[in-house]
Amino acid sequence: MKRIVSIIKQLKSTSYIKFILFPVIIVVSLLISSSIFYTQIDKLRQQIDTIYFGNFISIHKLHNIVEAYNEILLSKKYFSVQKKIILENWDYYYTAYKDKEERLIVDAINAQLQQSLNKRDTKQTRKVIKQILLTIDHEMTTATIQRESFVQQYDQMRNYLLYNVIAIFLFSLLFAVLSIYEMIKRQKDLEKSNHEFKMASRTDSLTQLFNRQYFDQIFDKMPNIAQTNNWTSAFIILDIDHFKQYNDTYGHDQGDVALKEVANALKIYFDKEYEYVFRIGGEEFGIILLNTNIQILTSCLDGFINHIHQLNIEHKTSTVASKIITVSLGISIVDENNYNTTPRDLYVGADKKLYTAKEQGRDQYIL
Repeated sequence: MKRIVSIIKQLKSTSYIKFILFPVIIVVSLLISSSIFYTQIDKLRQQIDTIYFGNFISIHKLHNIVEAYNEILLSKKYFSVQKKIILENWDYYYTAYKDKEERLIVDAINAQLQQSLNKRDTKQTRKVIKQILLTIDHEMTTATIQRESFVQQYDQMRNYLLYNVIAIFLFSLLFAVLSIYEMIKRQKDLEKSNHEFKMASRTDSLTQLFNRQYFDQIFDKMPNIAQTNNWTSAFIILDIDHFKQYNDTYGHDQGDVALKEVANALKIYFDKEYEYVFRIGGEEFGIILLNTNIQILTSCLDGFINHIHQLNIEHKTSTVASKIITVSLGISIVDENNYNTTPRDLYVGADKKLYTAKEQGRDQYIL
């Protein structure tokens, strides 16, 4: 029994640990998901910063070139200064990354730009300015397309991560709910098993009445309980008449049937609060009534004996005239007149009265 209780405690401890871990698992899962989400968002932000700042710088450089060319067209005395501005800004733009198609266009513009600076040809200069302006439009169009692509990727990534966060949360929640349900179910099973173990330890296996061990626990406290609550209480010893002869005549299997029938009758007539029925050995039963009175007690005993008669269990070797199973009972009373009595005195008193009932012909009770 101690081992069983130890196992139950261990299982309870394990269940409580799991219960504590459930919210922790959910929180950790959400933190990890959130961390992944924000990491990806930061990467996308870095991409858009690169795209827009890169395009802004490139477009700004091209605008510087156009302004320098316009100054050259207005006045030639600053030509060397403007040329330097053009070359520096163009070198930045020209050396920047370009795909194959853009590289062909930029190379063509580069040749025209070098030619315009070497020949100082106004017509060629205007042509270059026109090409630069077209390039600015191209950069702005490209930036718009890249932005649209980025926004689309951003929305897809955001939705993907959001769905993942929701999925992880729902999975964690489902896991927690199922685990909590399993824990509660297991806890109930453990409590049920524990109750069954306790009942098994204090129940007679044949009659399902309380056993002698549990009787000793209750009976030892009986006088004190009666005194504390100012109750009139009773202890009854019941014995099946000539039960040895019954077993010898009908066999032990049939004897077990008779014991069960008597036990069932006891359960029917003594099933109220503070009423306890025990099998204390062989064909002997004990009844403890912690809160009763003489009138109720005698009425119940009369009804019980009549019920045993109605069972009409044949006992042809009995000395009782009816030749059926009968019972004899001896009763000790605990009330205000003898609250200081001992359990032993109660037992001895009831046993003596049981003996008197048998001497007087059985099938009766003696108060």
